[in-house]
Amino acid sequence: MKLREGGCAGWSDEQLGAAEQQADAFTVSDLNSDSLVRSQQSEPVRNVFKDWSSCMKAKGHAGLADPYKAMDAGPALDKDGEATAESIRMALDDIACKEKTDLVKVWFDEESKIQRQQIEDNRAQLDSAKKSKKAVLARADAQ
Repeated sequence: MKLREGGCAGWSDEQLGAAEQQADAFTVSDLNSDSLVRSQQSEPVRNVFKDWSSCMKAKGHAGLADPYKAMDAGPALDKDGEATAESIRMALDDIACKEKTDLVKVWFDEESKIQRQQIEDNRAQLDSAKKSKKAVLARADAQ
């Protein structure tokens, strides 16, 4: 049996009129990526990363500039595929340092502030994307 152009997913996108959603998805994804990067560059987040790093260093985990560096270290596994005691200790210390420095709240607040501004600055485009998405979902429900 000959496949339709774009395969099953392409055919369903065509049936639902979902092609325009791809551009909207890229816009939303770009805004999301931008807010993450900008939040990490903000002074409050840079400061809380420094505090977190100092806390981690005090617990024996030197050289971790930010939580991503701890994640990059990844869980060390033993010969049975289980997390090592050191890996578990680092994860627990990471949690403790995030709580001590209030890292999650500070970072969340900063990124949320950026995203609220992005929403305001891109209101028309985001409203159009939302309308388009609702139309696609309505067509899918009708199928």
